[in-house]
Amino acid sequence: MSTSLRPILFCLRGVSLLCLMALPVCAKPPSLIELKTGDQIFTGKSLVHNDDVSWMIDQSGMLSEVPLNKVTSYRRVAPEFQKRSLNQMRRQLQDEFGPLFEVTTTRHYLVCAPRGKARAYATVFEDLYQSFSHYFALRGFHVKNPEFMMVAVIFPDQKQFFEYCRKDGVRAGQGLLGYYHPYTNRTALFDQNAGATVSEAEPLQDGMQITFSRISNSGKSLTEALRDTMIHEATHQVAFNTGLHSRIGDNPRWVVEGLATTFESDELRSHTGGKADSTSRINRDRLIWFMNYARSRRKQDSLRTFIREDNLFKSATLDAYAESWALTFFLVETQPARYARYLKQIARRDPLQPYTAEERERDFQKAFQTSLRAMEVDYLKFMDQLAQSLIQQSRP
Repeated sequence: MSTSLRPILFCLRGVSLLCLMALPVCAKPPSLIELKTGDQIFTGKSLVHNDDVSWMIDQSGMLSEVPLNKVTSYRRVAPEFQKRSLNQMRRQLQDEFGPLFEVTTTRHYLVCAPRGKARAYATVFEDLYQSFSHYFALRGFHVKNPEFMMVAVIFPDQKQFFEYCRKDGVRAGQGLLGYYHPYTNRTALFDQNAGATVSEAEPLQDGMQITFSRISNSGKSLTEALRDTMIHEATHQVAFNTGLHSRIGDNPRWVVEGLATTFESDELRSHTGGKADSTSRINRDRLIWFMNYARSRRKQDSLRTFIREDNLFKSATLDAYAESWALTFFLVETQPARYARYLKQIARRDPLQPYTAEERERDFQKAFQTSLRAMEVDYLKFMDQLAQSLIQQSRP
């Protein structure tokens, strides 16, 4: 950016860019603005910015990071930002994917899938949303309504899915079954031709916190495998769209994946808030994996490290997912109100600031008001009791 352009951007016709972008400090509704760089045009509203970057969201809910030192021009397109209508988004999806796909809608979703299948898929997504919002409402946490319709695309085969991955900047490898992308705000999946179950892969890619699902070979049917993936990724999508996670900046990995793995349990999603035994709501596969990890590989007093950093997801991904589920399940079962406040607390932080290990630990302790060593004792005891209950139930 030239030295003469920067003051123009920040004081155009006597009105600051801060107000034209309609950040939270401004009373006026956000304007629809346009920023041009050398080779791109960004149209939408600014969610947050500093002197270096502006995070823009367009009228369909897609995010872009705009480096301000590359902006060559700015203009206000309309006095008020308005999202695209349902019909506009529907036509956009239909044009993008063509006549072999159909687009169906629910209250919160646009689902694009091969003809004849979209309605069944859409029902799974909408049911998940209703279960999610009901679950938190019972615990005194009313999640906000998504600003934009959430989009899910289900491809008929792996080849078409992989082609879409490449366009989306996602590395597609054998076993990749689906992902949620916070930038596009879309969930993308494909239908399998053979039985599979879902495990996870490393989700950090070029600085983007993308959530992946992968295939393992432990015997669920095709329908179960696809549905499991839909539930896991849809939970991510709902959490990022209802204010429990931030689509911009750092989110602790264990928080993001812990919530999704917790909602994999059909019994938990249907739980109405009574005093039923926690064993009825466990994620059996995650519990079995965690207990094996806890008894053979997990280091003593490692809860503090797990909360402070995401390294376990890189070195032992399935161990990390299992502990994410275990810790989250312990918290939602024993301290649901504090857990809900904790999610709200970390979602409110400045997304343009790095989330240091010290800050992560401080926020956790502030929310749960206990020493990490004392919590670790209670947490491991709770998980051991769940495992023992599971063993007792499995005996004839």
